Amino acid sequence: MALRNCTTRLMNHHRQTVLMPLSDGTLCRPLWLSSRRLHSRLMEAVANAEKVAGNPTFLRLETVGSHEISNMSIYLTKLMETGHPLTATVQRLMAPENQTDLSRGLIVWLISQAAKCDPAEGILPEQKRLAEITQLIYVAHEIHSGIMNLATPNEDLELGNKIAILCGDFIQSRSSIQLAAFRNLRIIDLYGQAISDFSASEFVELVSDEKNSALDKWKQQTKMRYGTLLAHSCQSTLILGNNTELLRCGKHFGHEMALAWQANVTLQSYEKATNKGEHVLAKVFPGASVQEVGSRFQVLRDNHVDAALDMANEFPENEAKNALCNIARALKC
Repeated sequence: MALRNCTTRLMNHHRQTVLMPLSDGTLCRPLWLSSRRLHSRLMEAVANAEKVAGNPTFLRLETVGSHEISNMSIYLTKLMETGHPLTATVQRLMAPENQTDLSRGLIVWLISQAAKCDPAEGILPEQKRLAEITQLIYVAHEIHSGIMNLATPNEDLELGNKIAILCGDFIQSRSSIQLAAFRNLRIIDLYGQAISDFSASEFVELVSDEKNSALDKWKQQTKMRYGTLLAHSCQSTLILGNNTELLRCGKHFGHEMALAWQANVTLQSYEKATNKGEHVLAKVFPGASVQEVGSRFQVLRDNHVDAALDMANEFPENEAKNALCNIARALKC
């Protein structure tokens, strides 16, 4: 990790949380205080949430997509030989250090439980399947995101791109078939919009214009790439559970949670980046110092966490709701 030695010394010197003033007077924690503590808290919150959900097996990708993955094993083996960056994505999804990469389906599962007024009432089999489908679509998105734009011909990387398209399309097509089995046009439409938004997000450039800042563009791109899927998945599972009075809260919780989650991922990658001038946050906050960039983005992430918690408070009091809130809080420093 970049600046690891410096970070370790600073953390040893400052055991208590330190708040630093930004240019607008806002107080925020320094970026270097948050990474390991935040990562550990999030892992713990997700692990506890899995227990509340009854440790659903689909949270292990090799279980959820065993049929799909086995059909693609030959292609994935070839991918490992190409040196394509997607290799790291596949390895992370198949054998992650922790399960936070595979938690989108868990959130949908917990939303289904949280809407139940009777703690003894379990979620429907259709809701469980919907959580699995959400996870598979997220995996397909991640694989598709690994496709590279090649400035010069490269046989290995071109092969890797073809495999990424094949594998991502295969998983997404299987998910679409499973969605169609619900015979619910509203749910199919919601997921269709999520897939469409993901594709369109690739055309959003993080450059300010007359109407939107680069930060606004980041929010728009993140909403389209991750937010629509989680928001519409939360809506869909509430439709299946006939919890229509919570549809608005479920949608906004999913949207805010997705933005907070991705802001956290972006912050972690910024901290690890050796050349921060080439990081996406350098485009979002052009001309700002490293500390200013990290601190301002922490404020953004925390605002989305708070908005998600406000939506979660509209759900009945139960373990599932508490688990969702704990995951959200764990995203903050």
